[in-house]
Amino acid sequence: MIFRENTEDVYAGIEWPSGSQEAAELISFEKSKGKKIREDSGVGVKPISPFGSIRLVKAAIDYAIKNKRKSLTIVHKGNIMKYTEGAFQLWGYDFLKKEYGDKIVFEEDLAKDPNLKAEGKIIIKNRIADSMFQQILLRPEEYDVVATTNLNGDYLSDAAAAQVGGLGIAPGANIGDGIAIFEATHAT
Repeated sequence: MIFRENTEDVYAGIEWPSGSQEAAELISFEKSKGKKIREDSGVGVKPISPFGSIRLVKAAIDYAIKNKRKSLTIVHKGNIMKYTEGAFQLWGYDFLKKEYGDKIVFEEDLAKDPNLKAEGKIIIKNRIADSMFQQILLRPEEYDVVATTNLNGDYLSDAAAAQVGGLGIAPGANIGDGIAIFEATHAT
């Protein structure tokens, strides 16, 4: 089960084309902060918030608990995008520790302490997105519930659908507070 935050990230659509006044203004601002962006670039903004991140992780862990799942994997590209995707992972971990500490155990803690037991708890895993893309294809049985950002979730859900016959086979749902839309994936 893949939980994909779908109100933020690059899919928020905050971008401007090459040569536009808005792109030039953003490039100028970034240059004033010491960043190097080519003058003819199209530019976009990748918003990821504590609110959106925690809301998604909460939905994923609640699903995992209710359905007696074994693990929840937080997937991100925080090794490169520290303040967006890295923050997604950190906010998720902090929330899980504070609100679900008695129901979870972190995979890295199990590796450090051989006396720590996972029995009756959900194992929280941490994966870098590009590694996870390979793992979902080669070792899908090691993953149960996944929580990730929007773009990563798009790629991962498509890769997982390929494992069972393609995009037309895997259903999708957009579930929010008080409303939901269910669909066969990609207009099947």
